[in-house]
Amino acid sequence: MVKPAKETENETKCYSCKVVEWITYTTPRKLHNFIYSRKNLLLTLIIALVAYFVTSGQEEIVRRTMATFVFAAGCWIFEIFPLPITGLMIPAMLTLLGVFSPKDAFAPFSHSIIFLMIGGLVLGQSITKHGLDKWIALNLLTYSKGRIDRLVFLVMFTTAFLSMWMSNTVAIAVILPVILSILKAIPEELSNLRNKMVLGLTTSTSIGGMAMVTGSTPAMMAVAFLGKNLSFGFIQWAYYGLPLSLLGLLIAFLILRQIYPSPNIELNLDEIVGQKKQIGQLTISQKKVILVFLGTIFLWFMGSQLELWFGLPASISSAAMVSILAILTMFGLELLDLNDLKSIQWELMFLVGGGILLGEAMIVSGAAGIISNVIVSVQGITPTTLILMFSLISLVLTNFISNSAAAAILLPIAMDTTMVLGITPVPFVMSIALSATIAFITPIGVPSTAMIYSTGHISKGTLIKTGILVAIPTLLMTLIAVWILPIP
Repeated sequence: MVKPAKETENETKCYSCKVVEWITYTTPRKLHNFIYSRKNLLLTLIIALVAYFVTSGQEEIVRRTMATFVFAAGCWIFEIFPLPITGLMIPAMLTLLGVFSPKDAFAPFSHSIIFLMIGGLVLGQSITKHGLDKWIALNLLTYSKGRIDRLVFLVMFTTAFLSMWMSNTVAIAVILPVILSILKAIPEELSNLRNKMVLGLTTSTSIGGMAMVTGSTPAMMAVAFLGKNLSFGFIQWAYYGLPLSLLGLLIAFLILRQIYPSPNIELNLDEIVGQKKQIGQLTISQKKVILVFLGTIFLWFMGSQLELWFGLPASISSAAMVSILAILTMFGLELLDLNDLKSIQWELMFLVGGGILLGEAMIVSGAAGIISNVIVSVQGITPTTLILMFSLISLVLTNFISNSAAAAILLPIAMDTTMVLGITPVPFVMSIALSATIAFITPIGVPSTAMIYSTGHISKGTLIKTGILVAIPTLLMTLIAVWILPIP
């Protein structure tokens, strides 16, 4: 598997003669079993009832919304039900309690941001269906030339790039076979090398998801909230997220290289090179998928400019419309069929839609205003302090509950707080959403980290320790960016 980097007097010992072989990895449908706990359910119901009675001096709609908010938050925190199911419960509860009509309650599930998310999921499915995942992986290994740090950087950059445009679960499904193939051949005593490989994957998935709206559900929720009153969409998010993501990726790589120095060895890639030769050049279908993928990215960024140049109606400037066009093109070119849609994570629609609806209910009913007034009334509190507070809470929450749930809980409160203060909500919302994406300290915040941890190649202590070391500078960069950069 490993061989000396160079023939020198201090030649490194050859630990093993095993070569890196490709391992097929199938993404599990369920990452872990949700344990139905009557005790936690009862506790959550009691806390929700307490919230209802504590607000007895408020309007009835406020009391019912607050109770729903507390109950949903409890279900997310204790994972009483699968997260998307809790998201689906929210419109049902708000309708039954008379907060919204059925039409208004289910409107967020047809929000344009939902279709943007679907586009990213379908693009990811097309990559795996046509074997581009293995093509990407074999090229990563080949271009690394067996050098450890070069391979780690290539894996981190590629994972981050994929995570910008699609679900992090899909991105991990593409890259994880590369890591597992290498780890199988690495001797147990090379623990630094194993840790760096695995931790590079976990951090780059989340950091890459910061770059674009399509990269994470907190980003989608943030754009949905800001887009109601401001011209804030795909490009505006990238204005903050892309430079933060690239800088964060570089810092994470440097930290990992410092903490886990690589031995003076090279990987034996003879088997991989042979497989790459067998695969040969890209097929026609693979080239079509790449063209559709690149065309979609181009329109996401340049759609509004094309409309101005050619006098087109406002259509392709909509990121959701571009996503739908990409899906239709995939089917028109016979790159996908209906069977391919069965493996897509449709349940994410319930989670995002429920989160958006819960935020709207908190704002419209005035429940978020009550919390905001309490926060603002604290003596000596400033906008800078509030952004720091929201960001820290978001970072902590996202590593103990789903990052989507963390965003759904904090975003409506932050939005209403800025209304009370009479200032722009952009720095507050962006700091929360970006901080909620820093979910690589524990295996809980995002499915990608849970999947990597479940392979058994990294201990929880190592994951937490390294995650904190990478999260601190990432959070500091986020706070500086959202406060200093001019609002687009």
